[in-house]
Amino acid sequence: MKKAVLSMLTALVSNFAASATVATDSAMTIQLIRSATVKVAASNKHILVDPILADKGTEPPIPFANDKKIPGIDLPFSRDLVLKDVDAVLLTHYHPDHFDEAAEKMLPKNMLIFCQPGDDIKLQEKGFTNTRVIDSSLTWEGITISRYLSSHHKGAVGAPPFGISSSYYLRAGKQSVFFTGDAILDELLTNSLLRTQPPVIVANTGECQFTRENPILAPGITMTLTTGELKAITTLLPSTTIIAVHMDAINHCNLSKTALRKYVNDEKLKSRIVVPNEGDVLPYKQVNRK
Repeated sequence: MKKAVLSMLTALVSNFAASATVATDSAMTIQLIRSATVKVAASNKHILVDPILADKGTEPPIPFANDKKIPGIDLPFSRDLVLKDVDAVLLTHYHPDHFDEAAEKMLPKNMLIFCQPGDDIKLQEKGFTNTRVIDSSLTWEGITISRYLSSHHKGAVGAPPFGISSSYYLRAGKQSVFFTGDAILDELLTNSLLRTQPPVIVANTGECQFTRENPILAPGITMTLTTGELKAITTLLPSTTIIAVHMDAINHCNLSKTALRKYVNDEKLKSRIVVPNEGDVLPYKQVNRK
């Protein structure tokens, strides 16, 4: 009799653990890897956004800024762990601070890579055979990814990735997250955010800019979101949580996590803007304020 009861209790515990695992697996999580590299778990799939996988200081600097080699900081753990369980890559745009030579070499050539129009050709030239262009929207494995036009800098014109850029809205069931990509808060991004009303935004900040004269863009013009623009988004979307990324690893990014955290504290925005460390995992239910 005791054995039968014990067996029954063991089965109940086992079933509960299994159901808990399923619930955990299906719940969205957002993990900062480094800079704009983020891993999203949703619908039992793992999407790696903008993989830069190089060791610290092994890649040439972004031109027209300082001469510091990139990345400026280490990965929080091994590249093998970064790539563990990755089912697909989302490349917001084909720039070396979003897809580096190390990622090009380490990713399997048949890895599914979602990208904006035009970047598929560049990826195919590098030998990647499984690219899927997101023109407006597509659904894959229960996850819908919608693309919205944005501006990489004020007055941006022309083809991606440096003129008009791309933001992305990922939805899995009732959970959703908006990735700004490299964008500024102009009419394009504002309209996209108002249209989607995302509960969570992963925002590329860093206040990236050139500091030397060049034929592309005048020094001092920012190419990613500023502290003031992040604050403006909290006013635009009062119920949205912002996860700020794209800092400390790339030489032309002037805003550090330390400086942003001070700004967030001074402006009393700690409940609205999260500044994670590399490797931090943020459960969706923790950051969703709606």
